[in-house]
Amino acid sequence: MSFALDLSNRLTSHQAFHEIYNSLQRAAAVKTLSQPMTDFDPTLDEDEIFKMLYCAGVFSQTESAKYRYLAQSIALNMLLLDHGEDVRSRSLRLLSDLGNFPAVTYAANHGKAEPGGNFLTEFLRTSISKALNTVQVGAEPIALTDFQKEAWDSLPDANAIAITAPTSAGKSFLVIEHMCRSVEAASKFCAVYVAPTRALLSEVFESVKRRLDGKPGIRISTVPSRDSEDLPKQVFILTQERFQVLLAISDLVFDLIVADEAQNMSDGSRGMILQECLEQALDRNGGTRLVLLAPGADGFREVGAAIGRQAMKIAASSMPSVIQNRIVVTKSTVPNTLELSLLTETGTHSLGRLTGSRGFDLPTTRLAAVVLELGQQDGSLVYSTGPKDSETVATLIARGCKVVEDKSLENLAVFIEKHIHERYSLADLVRKGVAFHYGRMPTLLRESLEAAFKQGAIKFLACTTTLFQGVNLPARNVFIDTPERGSGDALDPAAMWNFAGRAGRMRKDIVGNVFLVDYQDWPEKPMDRFVGYSIEPAFRRTVTEASGRVQSALAGDMPTVGRRDEEGLRVRSAAGLLIARAAKGDLAPFVERTLGGLSADDRNSLVAISNAAYTTISLPFSLLATNWTVDPFGLRRLYDNMLAKIAGREFDELFPVNPHDTGSKKRYASIFLRIQRCVFNVQHAYGAVAAGTAVEWMKGLPYPALLAIAVKKAEERRAKKIAENEAEKAANPNARVRTPRDVDVNGVIRREFEMIEDVLRFQYVQLGKAYVDILSLALQETGNAARIAEIFDFPLALELGVATKSGWSFMELGLSRIAASALEPNFPDSNLSVQDARSWLAKVDVRDLGLSPVIVEELKKLNLVQLAA
Repeated sequence: MSFALDLSNRLTSHQAFHEIYNSLQRAAAVKTLSQPMTDFDPTLDEDEIFKMLYCAGVFSQTESAKYRYLAQSIALNMLLLDHGEDVRSRSLRLLSDLGNFPAVTYAANHGKAEPGGNFLTEFLRTSISKALNTVQVGAEPIALTDFQKEAWDSLPDANAIAITAPTSAGKSFLVIEHMCRSVEAASKFCAVYVAPTRALLSEVFESVKRRLDGKPGIRISTVPSRDSEDLPKQVFILTQERFQVLLAISDLVFDLIVADEAQNMSDGSRGMILQECLEQALDRNGGTRLVLLAPGADGFREVGAAIGRQAMKIAASSMPSVIQNRIVVTKSTVPNTLELSLLTETGTHSLGRLTGSRGFDLPTTRLAAVVLELGQQDGSLVYSTGPKDSETVATLIARGCKVVEDKSLENLAVFIEKHIHERYSLADLVRKGVAFHYGRMPTLLRESLEAAFKQGAIKFLACTTTLFQGVNLPARNVFIDTPERGSGDALDPAAMWNFAGRAGRMRKDIVGNVFLVDYQDWPEKPMDRFVGYSIEPAFRRTVTEASGRVQSALAGDMPTVGRRDEEGLRVRSAAGLLIARAAKGDLAPFVERTLGGLSADDRNSLVAISNAAYTTISLPFSLLATNWTVDPFGLRRLYDNMLAKIAGREFDELFPVNPHDTGSKKRYASIFLRIQRCVFNVQHAYGAVAAGTAVEWMKGLPYPALLAIAVKKAEERRAKKIAENEAEKAANPNARVRTPRDVDVNGVIRREFEMIEDVLRFQYVQLGKAYVDILSLALQETGNAARIAEIFDFPLALELGVATKSGWSFMELGLSRIAASALEPNFPDSNLSVQDARSWLAKVDVRDLGLSPVIVEELKKLNLVQLAA
């Protein structure tokens, strides 16, 4: 044991240390609040300050993560209290010794003095340490933390590396820069960055596009398609589903694969898709380098073994680069008063009382009242249990705010009214600097809200679990009043800590506050102790925990999956993957590698049942390889149905057509119903209803038109109900009838977004791909291969929301569907290539096109247009 570690143990064994340290934390936490507190004296005397700095100096000399965390906490809290130049200088020197140069740079840039004081040797030591941790990013030198520098130095030589650290530790930033440098340095390069959500995908695309903009010979794409320009360097930024498609349509060999938010490998069928994609891509080339990113996770070695990379290197840190205060907020018995406590590893410690300008008695409005009282300083993220709850919370907050005179907010509000719906309440909220945010929103709208929040124009953002998935949207304040989702299910504690980690912005602040409202009443206390993700591949967990259902599924009894039956969906996917592996011919080694924890007898039994299922289905591996998440027995039924139609010379009705063609709605209603009846064995007409919306969506019909149709239908249903009530009242004057409520426009819009995102762009994209693949196989097997070229790629049209090559080209350039749909009518060629689309945009004056300022800003951000002064 080193002297510093021994001394640290002795120092922390004294009760006095903990008493002074708690006082320091409490005093600094109170300093971050904009309102005065009562019943708490936040002062530390000079002797206590000296003792804390001495202890921190000892802690910083150890290799212990616990003691280095304490040293950093003391230094950052001292900076917040601002006890004079000498204390500031010593605190910055501590941060320098700990390698937290982003905090050093922030503090120095905000008048907190320079580390090293007046001593030349100290100044040189600090300057040299900072220089050693500095990396050039474009034209800007960026000083990294010690953890970032360690990970940065490991990236070039690691065949497989997992990088895990708290939220906002700068993991993605590092890897994106490494990937971009690798692309620049090579004469030929192919990389894929896998992001689990479209929100994160868009953010990464923007970062990579900005970093590599103007560099020749590089294709950057979020669309899984072959390179029409045949450029030597390609960077794909894809969800795991799009990655699966890319692997199916190409034989690309990748130099680098990055999987962000890799804890999602534990996440049901999507986790299985990610695992299978990684294994398939890595199997193409043993030299492919793999990088996995996750916030505070373990289990990476098991993941490496499951995908064939046993020698997985781990770069891990548990230390955030900023202070994240957990502040418990409780309603006092005194009117208009809140009691605040700081939650630490040793319990809760009072911060005193805050008397506000409003009451906090009503539980249903308390969260909004607390946000308005405590969130006035900088930006605030407010956790909401679902889309509807986010609207409710944002509306309550906005009632305590005034309209802000801000041109950017007015432009955003007008954009919402023009490109979403004129009665969408979000527009009026935005004018007050308030917004709600959820994953099913159109990409450009969601990104515009995020940009306005980052810029400080939107001050309060009520958001759902969408922001748990890696989107870089840190804030000064985070508010949480429940540990549950809207369904009533408990939130994963690791996910809650991930969200809480948004509090505090590295390089832009040194502190963030997580306000836990009514924490004492929560059924569970997930914020008492840090909880990280424990990654277990979803395939292994499903087969282990639901072995009976998996075996039944392999015997042909596939579960009929309801909306809440997450296990059923996992069971179907696990069984489908086993059948696909049987078709590939490597089932036994796959089971041995991924399910080594099962007994040999259980593994052998699983292999035998899976092989028998494949014998029954007898579809080729080329088809099952990318469609195993769909019931393979249902795929066989669909294939047999198509063979019968072709044999009867009725196969024209099988062909998907361009949605702009006459009769397309009837054709897609027939196709969607066929999928339902063959794949799922259900007879209801929901598929025909979905097909109507699908056709309009694929045609690129703007959101206002789509939503206007939905709102009109809702108003017609209401009018019909009123007429029925009046007729009943006329027939029976004593009848009691209830007048239907006014149409909830927000609710209609929310449900339409859900239909588009969950049903069309997810479920029917997967089903549509399987349909197209089976139709191609059936045509091939019956001697009609020449007609395969007639099949319209409707899964891609559903995914992107446009049906022309021009629209697809605009979106490959990184534009949102809203922008692509707005641009399409302005050029008399529906078949623009990517090169043609880029060339046209570079020449046209977009101000002549009557586009929204928000769309013009998107074009400028992607450097696709040049505007003269």
